[in-house]
This record gives sequence, structure tokens and C-alpha cells, in this order.
Amino acid sequence: MRTAKKRYSENNWKTYGFICIMLAIPVCNFLIFWAGVNIDSILLAFQYKDKNLQDVWGFAHFVSLFNDIFAPKSTLLISLKNTMIFFGSNILITLPLSLLVCYFLYRKIAGYRFFRYVFYFPSIISGAVMVVLFKYILAANGTVGIVMQKLGMELIPFLKNSQYAMKTILFYTIFFGIGGNMVLLSGAMNQINQSILEAGRIDGVGIWREIVDVVIPCVWPTLSTLLIFNFVGLFGSSGPILLFTSGAYDTSTVSYWIYSLVYYSGSYNYAAAIGLTFTVIGFPIALLARYVLNRVVTEE
Repeated sequence: MRTAKKRYSENNWKTYGFICIMLAIPVCNFLIFWAGVNIDSILLAFQYKDKNLQDVWGFAHFVSLFNDIFAPKSTLLISLKNTMIFFGSNILITLPLSLLVCYFLYRKIAGYRFFRYVFYFPSIISGAVMVVLFKYILAANGTVGIVMQKLGMELIPFLKNSQYAMKTILFYTIFFGIGGNMVLLSGAMNQINQSILEAGRIDGVGIWREIVDVVIPCVWPTLSTLLIFNFVGLFGSSGPILLFTSGAYDTSTVSYWIYSLVYYSGSYNYAAAIGLTFTVIGFPIALLARYVLNRVVTEE
């Protein structure tokens, strides 16, 4: 009896010891790279140097943030506007287009295998490589430039003019962002019970009604998750601004502006204050979006 208890105790210790060892790495990672970094960022947001270059505590960086928003030709205001444009395009254009593309590929239209590679292949190639290729296509000696010259048209500075730069990057993020959602949405559509679709077709349900009344409700848990991710990253919505324009020509976003503050100016405290402010604003928005979308899932 004692031998059996001893063996049972040793097995428990081995089991718990193994679990503790395996959990030690992610726990340490969480404490150092998440909790430690974020706590340090919060503290930095309230620290600034006074006239004597002494570190003091206060809200000076938050006052500067407020002043920057309402300053004439404010870079922060432009960055915030562009961030909302990228966020809106993700919600209203990229995600619906991804859903439609996945649906037609799911229906196995003519050439669906080819189109699957066209939309998905760019998402597995390095973003830096895709940006370089895209910039070359738009260059004067690239495909678009050569075609415009052959047609006798004036070359358009797509990435070197405030009128076109933001629109060009937005087009890039929409077109190449479709493939990123295809894996999840395609997987969700493949789980749809075929008998539901067949019953709808027997009743004369058309394509658009099938999408709205059958497909969307069936894939709504996956679709709602993607929507929640977009709301969580509300103020982080951006394109490859650094690779395209480095924030020039009114293309800066909040995430790139924070990066430029840290990289070029070394303004860690001000950047931390900006990040904390937008986190406080975005957190309740993300929770509200999650609550609303989960209610829709429950009702479905």
C-alpha cells in the first residue's frame, strides 16, 4: 500500500514538474516581453524632463499630444485620418471582397484554381519583396509607365504626389489583403453542410440570397472573429508606409508616426504617451464591438 502511494506521489511530482517546466518559458516570456514592457511604457508616458533636465512626473506629454492634434497642418491629425481610412477599407472593402472571392472559389467557378493562386500567392511572399515589385510596376520604366508612354499619356507620380500616394497604397493594401483572409474564410466555407445549400437551390435561392441567408450565417463565427481583430487593431491599421513613402506626401499613419518618433527623434516618453492614449480610447471600442458581434453569433 505504501509502495503504491509512493509511486503515485512520484508520478504526480513528475507530471506536475514537467508541466511547470513547459509553462516556465511562456510565463517568463509574458512577464518580460508583455507585462514588463507595457508597465515600463506606462511609466515612461508620465515622465518628462523639466528645465533643469531632471526627470519629473506629470502630464506634459499628454498636453503636447492634445496640442499636436489641433495644431495647423498637424501631422498627428493626418496620421489619424489615414489610420481611419485604412481601418474603414479593411472593414468595408477588403473583408467583403475576401468573402465574395472565397465564395466564388468555393462554388468552383471556371479557372478557380488559377484565381486561388492569384489572390493567395502574394500573401506568402515577403512584404518587402511585394512592395519593391509593385513600385517597379508603377515606375516610369515599369509596366504602367511604359504603357502610359505608348499611349501618349502623361506619367503619373503615383508615390511622389500627395494627390495619388495615399490612394496608391490603399489600393495595394486592399488587393494584397484579400489573400490574408482567404485561408480562414475558405476553411469556414468548407465546413458548410452541403444539404443546406442543396435545399436552398431546390427552393430557387439565387447567388446573392445564398450568400446573405446561408453562407454568411454559417461562417459568421469566423467572420466576426476577423472583425473583432480589426477593431482590436483600430489605431494600428496601416499599410507598408515605411517601404513606400516613409510617411511623406501625407501618407503617415499613427503606427508609423510613433515609429518615426522613436527611431528618428528618440522620443520614447512621448511615443509611450501616444500609445497609452490610443489604447485607452481603443480598448472600450474593441470590447463594445466584441459584445455586439457575439450577440449576433448567439442570435444566429
